[in-house]
Amino acid sequence: MDDDDAPAPDAFDAVYEHVRGIPTGMVASYGDVGAAVGVTARTVGWAMRYTPEGVPWQRVVGSDGYLRIAKRSPHLKALQRSLLEAEGVTFDENGRVNRKHFRSG
Repeated sequence: MDDDDAPAPDAFDAVYEHVRGIPTGMVASYGDVGAAVGVTARTVGWAMRYTPEGVPWQRVVGSDGYLRIAKRSPHLKALQRSLLEAEGVTFDENGRVNRKHFRSG
């Protein structure tokens, strides 16, 4: 991302605050997080790339339940899945988060 495209730092802070509110064992999509704080799903993705300590980044997934971090690293995908499974999140046969774990509202 070049500096002209970079969201304002307070946008990232809003994303992090919202993600902190996702309950254990639940997930939210990039788009849902973005809609809740008034930014795009892409901005949420940028924010997740720079997540500070204490933000449960693993709880943000693609709207289809796919672990988008897999595009960056198979290791990070395995870590995200492991963290989610430790919270009780289950996956379907295609490796996607089961819909029952998506936070509504």
